[in-house]
Amino acid sequence: MKRSIVLGVVTVVLGACDSNQSGNIGSTKLGDTSHPATRGSPLTELQQACGGSGAMLGAVPRNPYLQQVTTTSTIVGWVSSAATEQSVEITKPDGALVVSARAAADDGVVRVGAEKQLWTQVEGLEPDTIYCYRVVSDGAAISERIGFRTAPSAESTKPIGVLVFGDSGAGSADQIALRAQMEEVPYQVMIHTGDLAYDSGSLEELESTVFAIYDDLFRHLPFFPASGNHDYKTLSGAPFRDVFALPQNGGQEKWYSFDWGRIHFAALDTEADYKTQAAWLDADLAATNLPWKIIYMHRPPYSSGNHGSDTKLRDLLAPIAEKHHVQLVLAGHDHDYERMVPQNGVNYVVTGGGGRGTYDVGTSGFTAFSEPVIHYVYLEVGVDQLTLHAIDAEGTEFDSTVIPR
Repeated sequence: MKRSIVLGVVTVVLGACDSNQSGNIGSTKLGDTSHPATRGSPLTELQQACGGSGAMLGAVPRNPYLQQVTTTSTIVGWVSSAATEQSVEITKPDGALVVSARAAADDGVVRVGAEKQLWTQVEGLEPDTIYCYRVVSDGAAISERIGFRTAPSAESTKPIGVLVFGDSGAGSADQIALRAQMEEVPYQVMIHTGDLAYDSGSLEELESTVFAIYDDLFRHLPFFPASGNHDYKTLSGAPFRDVFALPQNGGQEKWYSFDWGRIHFAALDTEADYKTQAAWLDADLAATNLPWKIIYMHRPPYSSGNHGSDTKLRDLLAPIAEKHHVQLVLAGHDHDYERMVPQNGVNYVVTGGGGRGTYDVGTSGFTAFSEPVIHYVYLEVGVDQLTLHAIDAEGTEFDSTVIPR
């Protein structure tokens, strides 16, 4: 299904700006807090529908996780060392069998010993519907039933919740503190602005600082990451692309787009050629008729932080975003939060406070609010407006803004 990876770590020399392990857990000042976020767990309904948290009944090297959930399908991945035939069984919450799909080993992914990367793709599901899945080995369940929900249709008018974070995978106290707050708002899909696994994006780091931290979210909720510069430090990002089954409608998982209800998302790869992606993005946005368009990536077009603005990216991206009426552009790289004054109708936000410490951040002529703090961003997308909430690792909402369609 995918490509190749060699298990290993590439030793890199980190600059001072990459070595920060801890930062500000709580915000010290407030921006616009007049639009408080809806609160509630993203997991409660899914777990109640399927009878529990979806615990494993047997040990596997990597627990099951969701990829590419659509209105009618999903991909389930996991790592196994068993020689038995394995499959995924999909049922309705009442236990009625929907489909059983055999797992296929990804022969292009080199693991340790007998370990193998497994993928199962399931089709024929209904939009905006809760299903339960479990992993089966030679007819015996090796996981409890795990609840998930398919994507809503483009015509749905229900609110859509999106969790956004970046620069996270350090295995640090900061990352753990923020993870503890990620069940306080009711989202249905997660996106990431890059630098998942420090320091070098190796397979070992992905296991210990990504899957080990977010396992119980990944099993229930789809995750669509963009890659960052640290994710490229091992084999030019091959481990990143092999552990995730990302859409291949762009640069072979390096850049891609997908739809979630009335939102069209486009993920860019700021370690790859900008001009190639700009041409692809222009065509991709022209092809969608969805009312909401969100672009996300690692390096920021606008930033007052340590790394600053990527002006080459901005010069290519901004005209395309304006032409296609993109409402929101999200980036990471600088370990802080910064919301810009809208630029020709486009809102730009840096969200790079996912757990790898914080950088000091100043202000520029384009800054609406900035704060060096560990945080995530929560989007509540309605029919006619999107509300962005910035929430720190103590659970405090320290900034928000309302974006009209």
